[in-house]
Amino acid sequence: METVSLSFSFETQQLIPVMAINGRGKTKWYNCLIMEQSKLTAYVAGQLKAGISPDAVRQHLLLVGWSEEDAGAAIVSGLVESGVPTPENRMHSGRGTLSSTVEVVLNFFSFILLGTVATALGILYYQVIGKYFPDPLVLGYGALDYSSSAIHYAIATLIIAFPIYVVTVRLWFRRFRENEEKVESKLTKWLTYLVLLVTAVTIVGDLIATVYYFLQGELSARFLLKALTILVIAGIIFGFYVLERKKIQYKNDIPRRIFEYIGGAISVLVIIGLVLGFIAGGSPATERMRGLDTQRADDLRALASCISTYGFDHKRLPLSLDELNSGAQYYCSERMNDPETRVAYEYRIVTSDVQTGLVHEGNIELCANFALSSEDIGTKSVSYSTPIDKWVKHAAGRECDSETVILERGDTTTIVPEKMFVK
Repeated sequence: METVSLSFSFETQQLIPVMAINGRGKTKWYNCLIMEQSKLTAYVAGQLKAGISPDAVRQHLLLVGWSEEDAGAAIVSGLVESGVPTPENRMHSGRGTLSSTVEVVLNFFSFILLGTVATALGILYYQVIGKYFPDPLVLGYGALDYSSSAIHYAIATLIIAFPIYVVTVRLWFRRFRENEEKVESKLTKWLTYLVLLVTAVTIVGDLIATVYYFLQGELSARFLLKALTILVIAGIIFGFYVLERKKIQYKNDIPRRIFEYIGGAISVLVIIGLVLGFIAGGSPATERMRGLDTQRADDLRALASCISTYGFDHKRLPLSLDELNSGAQYYCSERMNDPETRVAYEYRIVTSDVQTGLVHEGNIELCANFALSSEDIGTKSVSYSTPIDKWVKHAAGRECDSETVILERGDTTTIVPEKMFVK
């Protein structure tokens, strides 16, 4: 095993072997490498002196089999040999100006933002589609097919992450526009091609699903819109980064206006999503009213439970809500007032004691003033067949619901006459 020390020559822009331990004349391949690079540098320098542009020389080298890195290194060396001055405090790698660590981190950060923006945009459009094109199966269970909280989180993500992503991408392109000889790191290349792979697989999977549901006869406007959402988002990402590879890696002359058109299309898509999101999810004021209404519904549900427990323990209904405070075991003191106005909820005894068979029952009514209708604000609701959940579904304004309270259960044990056991 040989150990070789190499020294970089600033004048020739080449690596030169200085010492070989146990080499015994085995530096021949190093000399061949130097000779090959020298010939390449001399050729490039001659082409540049003849007035041929560096881009044309690069394309010639790539056509005959030289790698991107070797072509870039040769052009840098040829420029230096042609008399182009270089700053004394800057060393060249011999393979062009490599991307700095900051640029690698910037590119990696942009991919994180890309995933965040794409996911948020998809969620936003999915939730909007779910609101205006609900799934009948979901509605059959009494639930709504969208979530206002998911819409608001997607909106917040896009408002913050999308502008930052645009800035990082512009900085990335500017680095290579200002220095055309800059060589991209292998890490950023792999990351970009990984993004292309993921988007390509997503597009193919989306098309397969569309054809499958078409053959199954299950296509609907809801499904087509969701499939179109995935296709558009993945297609834009794929097309953008294909052009980015041609511009950054292969140095093709892609007009800047093409990237501006793509950026404009993405911006329009995001703005439309934000507008639809605000319409579907509601404004901050609507969200606050929704939260207050949810608290009111929870309070009424809790009060109904407390009254039921009190009635069963005392064999009678409380005359007022204040009686619930007489026993610490009911924990209802924080549920008796409206969360916004702090006015006590309305409580009324409909029937105090009605005997049905061996069971004594009472009937009460609880009322609250709701700001919004549950059907308009995206509150999850279920069927009235479940009594505890009836408090969730309400109209705007004063709304009342009744509750049956079991006060006493009679002894239903059947006593068998003793004579039946006499033989």
